[in-house]
Amino acid sequence: MNEMGIWSLFLAIFALIETIKQGLLRNPMIKFLSEPEYVNNRNKIQSASLITNMLFSAIVIVLLIFGRPICTNWLKTPELFPLFQWGILIILILIPFNHFEVLLQAHFKFKDIFYGYLCRQGIFLFLIIGLLIFHKSSLTLVNLVRLQIVSLLWGTLILMYFARKYFYSKIDTDKKTMLRMFHFGKYIFGTNVFSAFGRSADQFISAGLISSDVVAYYNVVSRINNMMDVPSIAIADVLFPKNVEAMATSGTDKVRYYFERMVGTIVSILVPISILIFSIPHLFIKILAGSKYYAAVPILQTVILFSFLRPFSYQFGTTMDAIGKPRVNFWVNLLTMSLSYFFMYLGLRYIGWMGAAYGTVVSAIISFLVMYTVLNKTIGVRLGETFKYVWVSYREIYVHIRKFIGKKDESVRV
Repeated sequence: MNEMGIWSLFLAIFALIETIKQGLLRNPMIKFLSEPEYVNNRNKIQSASLITNMLFSAIVIVLLIFGRPICTNWLKTPELFPLFQWGILIILILIPFNHFEVLLQAHFKFKDIFYGYLCRQGIFLFLIIGLLIFHKSSLTLVNLVRLQIVSLLWGTLILMYFARKYFYSKIDTDKKTMLRMFHFGKYIFGTNVFSAFGRSADQFISAGLISSDVVAYYNVVSRINNMMDVPSIAIADVLFPKNVEAMATSGTDKVRYYFERMVGTIVSILVPISILIFSIPHLFIKILAGSKYYAAVPILQTVILFSFLRPFSYQFGTTMDAIGKPRVNFWVNLLTMSLSYFFMYLGLRYIGWMGAAYGTVVSAIISFLVMYTVLNKTIGVRLGETFKYVWVSYREIYVHIRKFIGKKDESVRV
């Protein structure tokens, strides 16, 4: 149980680092590559992004080297120390991996990105299975980090293969371009810091206030939430360049339509899944972590019914950035992160280990109300229209099922 908690914290910290950097690189590159003045000078955008990537990675490595004692003491997990040492290699390999990924995303090559992540995660999974079968005693936390390094390296090679036709090997530094991208990206960088810290708040606070054992329970729930967030993240990645384009050609009306339609579609998927997980939580926890983590059941049931609010958060950020309001996104995310930590701290302090779950629900509801108010005032998003598309999605599914059954009946009669 203790090792599971330590591994969960390591993954949360490095996922946080990658998420923050992705936001810093992705949105500015896509935004500026779409501007007419850079049509013939795209290498300036790529170069500025790559330099930012390397500088950010260098800062993270310095923090890992000198900040490890503070971090491990605060989280009460000295076992993280050797994992951070190997984690420096992960940060270095992420430099080309993230650069190639953003390049492909800017050119709408999502299938190629899928292959890169499939290789990265697939090789990691097969290596773990191999150790479990042939040398189980070698499956230590340090070796898990080493396996991550190997799989990340292979994923980078796959992305490099697909992105090679878009990559300029010569760096073209342009101070004006770098400053413009920095001023646009600084709010997005802050936004991603707050957003990433907010999503991991339950694990960080429970580690600091209680123990790494409790972190393991919250990590199991976090993994289920992460799986449910996949549609939101995927659509947010696709929708950002579309929103940038829509804002330039059609204004906020098209952006509002994209938001309402996409959020409504995602919610239509999440509602039945949430009800299913709430009804049989033991099954999902057993599949993902094993029966010894059944203590996480009340946490899962508390937070899962409010998972339909999460798509609003993901689409809010990409929408604000796309319409040129990263500063608004920055302040809203600072507020929502602060609410998360405040209510989770109160919950853990005065209720106990379940307190972070109650804090998550309260902060999610308040954050949703804040984001909806901002969206309504900026692009005119209507809650009624958003939920209308939930029913539209169900109706379309029903029509497709009827057609499928009808075709099947006709083939049987023939």
